[in-house]
Amino acid sequence: MSAQVSSVSPSLVTNVVTLLRQRQKALIKRGKANPAMSMLALTAILYFWLGRMRSKKAPPRGMAIPHLKSRLFMLDVGYSYVKARADGDELKWVQGLSKQGLTLTTEFIGHCLILAFEPSSVQHILVKNFENYPKGPAFHKAFFPFMGTGIFNADGAAWKNQRALARPHFQVTEYKGAAHIETQINQVFGILDKSIAAGEVIDAQDLWSRYTIDTATGFLFGDCINALDVPQSKFVSAFNYTQKVCGWKIRLCDYQSLVPAKEFPQKVKDMDEVLMPIVDAAIAKEIKRHSEAREGEENEHKNDNLLVHFLNSVDEHGQPFDRVYLRDMLMNFLLAGRDTSTNLLTFMCYNLGKHPEVMDRVRQEIFSVVGKDRKPDHEDIKKLKFLKQVINETLRLYPAVPFNIKTCLEDDVLPNGYFIPKGSLVVHSSYVTHRMKEYWGEDAEEFDPDRWGPERVKVVRPFMFFPFHAGPRICLGQNFAYNQVMNTMTRLLQKYTWTVVEGFEPKPESDITMYSRNGMQIIFDKYEA
Repeated sequence: MSAQVSSVSPSLVTNVVTLLRQRQKALIKRGKANPAMSMLALTAILYFWLGRMRSKKAPPRGMAIPHLKSRLFMLDVGYSYVKARADGDELKWVQGLSKQGLTLTTEFIGHCLILAFEPSSVQHILVKNFENYPKGPAFHKAFFPFMGTGIFNADGAAWKNQRALARPHFQVTEYKGAAHIETQINQVFGILDKSIAAGEVIDAQDLWSRYTIDTATGFLFGDCINALDVPQSKFVSAFNYTQKVCGWKIRLCDYQSLVPAKEFPQKVKDMDEVLMPIVDAAIAKEIKRHSEAREGEENEHKNDNLLVHFLNSVDEHGQPFDRVYLRDMLMNFLLAGRDTSTNLLTFMCYNLGKHPEVMDRVRQEIFSVVGKDRKPDHEDIKKLKFLKQVINETLRLYPAVPFNIKTCLEDDVLPNGYFIPKGSLVVHSSYVTHRMKEYWGEDAEEFDPDRWGPERVKVVRPFMFFPFHAGPRICLGQNFAYNQVMNTMTRLLQKYTWTVVEGFEPKPESDITMYSRNGMQIIFDKYEA
């Protein structure tokens, strides 16, 4: 008999909240209540008290997971979390929980929530028992209005089919050189030259966000959306807004409707106004090409870009992809392709700007391998060992996806002996695991690219480092991201140097992917040898 985690019906919560509101209004009329404070208290008590309704039975096998320490029915934990989120310290707050243990549990509105930070647990969830830990219904519900049935939001046959179809397009042969970024990197140089001439501070996060959305759309769709030409791009703004709303929704599980999202439909429409014409134009182009192709030429341009590749493929049911499915696919791969590189370039600028001695080492390696003005080729990139160490250290401290959530389908036991009940929400965090002193040493919080050198890298055990996820769902664009960032940084360091604005400290935060809440304030200058 498996241990049961009691669930609380959303309708029950709604009814109780209604009763509390009615009671509150009556108290207000009689002058016996403060409208804001008492309603907040009543709602908080309901929210966390219902979350603690659970079975007290011992697990049928394995050990019971230690409970997250709390007082006052989790109100103290709830308050500290809300405050940390408001202050932009959510990542540090979750990291602080790991001091209580590497595997913890609590109740969250009737759900069993488990935090698993130990590398062996992460490996078990992502690889060894992969089929038992899909994304689950709460995740699908949160992200469906934004990403539909695309690969990021899919499980089962739909996910497997999309991944199998997309994998060939992400082979290194598709982007051996820097040609796919040349137009955009020259645009970046123009923007930097103007800012230097004007003595302006650059928000590197905004710059790289627009740069990577242009390079990603060009590579994936064959049609760049030219975000670099528009400092306040409507598409980029909508893309960022919808991620933030979805990030809040997944945090509220069954109560996603509580997230204020008045602008959400319009923001999705703003993105679709860009994406759907790309899809329709590609469909029309393929129809015309097929009708005009001579015998034996049908597949000549089948892999021009990812969109064309999908247009010439079939879904998991053996049917051609319709335009909505194609739109979902574009949105999902755009999210993965754009945000990973944006995050990496942004925090590399920060780390190198704060450590000029490291920047100088990278630049000297580039000069010795590539030269001062030549564009790097694929063989050059493979020789830039220290640059890759800097990238890995940046990914360790600032992984693109700092948290991930799974749903446990069947009762399970982790390698450390802890029991996972069926239906549990299981959260693992690369941000937390990457900064654990138990694994990385006392200097775990410090930026030190030499930890990835030939000798010290030997101590990195499996699943101590997993910035691109792992197992069957490992990021398809991992090599693409490394190549793009190494090409971009090579070209950038040949021409420029930079520093972080004095006194500026980024506030890393996560909705779906990591970003800095307050941007990235950088002062660029021309490099003078």
